[in-house]
Amino acid sequence: MIFDAAEEKAFCPKCRQPLFYVTALPHPKAPQMRKTTFVCYPCNRTWTYSLAAEVAERYAAGSHPDVDTAGP
Repeated sequence: MIFDAAEEKAFCPKCRQPLFYVTALPHPKAPQMRKTTFVCYPCNRTWTYSLAAEVAERYAAGSHPDVDTAGP
């Protein structure tokens, strides 16, 4: 994954277009991590990365600003 820290965007490693956040699920072996899935529409492909929970939450908040990511 190519990452632009200034804009907090991830880019497709294949076509270099922006990736769109899809979901973050708990990692099965590392509770402090999230299996975070992104989609690249030009490539029609998903990419999954293990990210720290805080980073996954920032992607979630940035992709859907009207959704509460804090949970119950």
